[in-house]
Amino acid sequence: MAGMSMRDIKRKIKSLKGTQRITAAMKAVSAAKLKRAEAELKKIRNFARILREITLDLADVPNANSVFLRKENHNPKKILICVFGSDKGLCGAFNANLIKTTRKKVAEYREKGIEVELLTVGNKVTTFFEKYTDIPVRYKWVDVFRRLGEDLAKEIYNAIIDAYLLEGFDEVHIVFNKFINPLRQDVIYDEFLPIKPVKNEKDENKVLDVIPDVDILDQLVQDYTYGWVLNVLWESATSEHAARMTAMDNATKNIQDLIKKLTISYNKARQAAITKELIEITNAIEAMK
Repeated sequence: MAGMSMRDIKRKIKSLKGTQRITAAMKAVSAAKLKRAEAELKKIRNFARILREITLDLADVPNANSVFLRKENHNPKKILICVFGSDKGLCGAFNANLIKTTRKKVAEYREKGIEVELLTVGNKVTTFFEKYTDIPVRYKWVDVFRRLGEDLAKEIYNAIIDAYLLEGFDEVHIVFNKFINPLRQDVIYDEFLPIKPVKNEKDENKVLDVIPDVDILDQLVQDYTYGWVLNVLWESATSEHAARMTAMDNATKNIQDLIKKLTISYNKARQAAITKELIEITNAIEAMK
């Protein structure tokens, strides 16, 4: 810490210790929130997974017909991308990874002449896309994760359905952070609507001897859409708490390392000052002889 006096180093150490207490406290808070969110996510995941499996099975039935099913020779002209971020920062690359993935996809679609607009959830991604890009934000939700739950999922679900059925969007995609474990959250880009049947290799010989009623299939897809939005909200919230906990843990460790370095610098400066004083005293005694 060249150029810093002992007093400056001491003040710096004191300031860092205060910051360290804050980051440690934020880590503890995030860890507690993560535990609650993870428990809720496990329940929501099962609900969404079952709805998804049923929907995909019925969508794969020959002659199944629904406005929500992808037709042959599908050629989209307008896409809505739903970006699920966070309201608050200090969570590492949580939002940056979402933004990077979204911008890359938008660039790809624009090269093909496809119009793209956004639905954003969370202050950070909303602010970024509105201030720093030319990508239109059609729908946005900010300061919402404090009321995370079914009502919020219903609002977003209604916007997605209206965009797909009434606003002329040919496809709806979703990008979010999926919670894997406290140290890992993967960015998922899901081409959500219309549904493209995916054959399961394990069930490739499975044939459903039924043609579902169009109204029933439409309602099932809408239920699935709502369930998946609710799941994505909890995935995002859980991932945010995990990312912030990890970021604060890393910050705390970095501060500890910096305090150690400053302490060593302080001790060296103190030793140098003591040595200088001893030399001056010795010289004075010699001069007096």
